[in-house]
Amino acid sequence: MVQKMKAVIMTEPGGLEVLTYTEVDMPRIEHPTDVLVKIKAAGVNPGDCQNRKFGFPSYAVGSGKQGFSILGMDGVGIVEAVGTGITHIELGDEVWYYDGGYADKHGSYAQYKVVNGHYLSPKPKSLDYITAAALPVVALTAWEAVIDRANVQLGDFVLVHGGAGGIGHISIQLVLNRGGRVATTVSGTAKEKLVRTLGAEVLIDYKKVDVKQALIYWTGKDGADVVLDYIGRENFANSIDLVAPYGTLVNTVVSNWPNGNNLVAEYKNLSMKFVNIGLPQVTGNHEFRVRQTQILKEISRLVDAGQLQVHLDQVFPLQQVAEAQRSLEAGEIIGRVVIEM
Repeated sequence: MVQKMKAVIMTEPGGLEVLTYTEVDMPRIEHPTDVLVKIKAAGVNPGDCQNRKFGFPSYAVGSGKQGFSILGMDGVGIVEAVGTGITHIELGDEVWYYDGGYADKHGSYAQYKVVNGHYLSPKPKSLDYITAAALPVVALTAWEAVIDRANVQLGDFVLVHGGAGGIGHISIQLVLNRGGRVATTVSGTAKEKLVRTLGAEVLIDYKKVDVKQALIYWTGKDGADVVLDYIGRENFANSIDLVAPYGTLVNTVVSNWPNGNNLVAEYKNLSMKFVNIGLPQVTGNHEFRVRQTQILKEISRLVDAGQLQVHLDQVFPLQQVAEAQRSLEAGEIIGRVVIEM
């Protein structure tokens, strides 16, 4: 008899009303590389909301057509069963991962999930399951933006858009760990307190202050060496003018290209780079997925060494995933929001 589990599913894309808390078949090990994880907690990410609205498929190798979707791109849990092809993971191991959450590849809004053992790594020993679940997606995205794309160096002036957000507050810490200097756009006392505590040098209230003039005053240049755009949309176009000559603009959010031409970017010799951590999963690129798993191992090391912390704002039970996503989309979250199983 097939065992059952609780999960939040959707059978079509749409608003919060498409999310249904119900009972479904529990996944089983089918391949030698499969590992069954009992999920303890899962992150709630903007990408989850995007996939709920549009139902983006992953097209990952071997995913197959599903009758329903389970969102949730990352999770933390305990290993309950291990396929014969995996030797580095054992029963009872505490692991975390970035895997699934697309229309045709189940994610972590459920009590159990099967993950390829090569994409699992040990969770930070110093964190409980709930706090650890706040990290994988935002830490991986921040790492690829700050280190892989921007290659922040000692003394670089870095502007972090949305420094009190999930990716933003992790990025501030990664920049500082590499010897960079941080300015961040922020609005609201609680958000200002968080980024100041993390070590941001300059706080720019974008509702009251001219961001470009604030950067010129801070850097003595025509902008920042690196601008990390985690807001997107019109903010992407506006950010081009905020980058100093020979600087780098990194974007993580789908946005419209600026109207007009590339005059400012070309004149300043700017580098424009983008981050989509889902690409290796969407294309079934095993090599890059293993690399992302190695990054999560490094993130875990930084956390346990006291060099990286995550700000957990709210925790919801599994049956309240819709409310958790509503809070995130409404901008009510400072830092991170997590689902507890």
